[in-house]
Amino acid sequence: MDEPAISVIGRRLRALRQKHGWRLTDVAGKTGISIGTLSKLENGKTDLNFTSVNKLAEGLRIAVTDLTSAAETPEGDRTMTLGGGGVVFETPDIDYEILCGELSNQNQSFLRATIKAKKLDPSLPWHSHPGREFLYVLSGTLELHTERNEPVRLTTGDSILFDSSVGHHYVSRGRRPAHILISMSLRGYSNVMDSFRAPVTRQSRQDRSRRT
Repeated sequence: MDEPAISVIGRRLRALRQKHGWRLTDVAGKTGISIGTLSKLENGKTDLNFTSVNKLAEGLRIAVTDLTSAAETPEGDRTMTLGGGGVVFETPDIDYEILCGELSNQNQSFLRATIKAKKLDPSLPWHSHPGREFLYVLSGTLELHTERNEPVRLTTGDSILFDSSVGHHYVSRGRRPAHILISMSLRGYSNVMDSFRAPVTRQSRQDRSRRT
């Protein structure tokens, strides 16, 4: 079995510390994340949520994708992510796969998302982050809910651009989960929901499928 994907972030953190001469206490001071958690992260012994990854990146003043990309720097002026090969963050309503992180940055990030929610769950907090968000529906039917506007329904081939600082939720209205492509900024991404599970790889998802 491959190493867990969380070790990608742990390895990147350790490499950054070695490069800049940071101690764990330095990183803890910059990010507000405890030394114990950082140590467990570097050793692949703790789960990590998307909010915490962003908090770590913000404190170190780097792009989130600098932590989720296995490579320290891209080769040349292009990069690619093979199908299912990106780091995935799972939430109760949506799974995010980070694409081409080596050349992405905080001002432009790309994600492939699988919308699992079949209805709007009022117990979940609104997704909200600075900037604008672009959505393109790859397959299925997506219903976009926002705090300010009436829901809008999009089908395969439809797209929308909106102010992502306004709270929003995604709902899949078809028999199968909707799949969408997202372009947005990861800077300042926040969500009070801390139930995001550890990022997973394509191999770990296959292994999990075999067990079930």
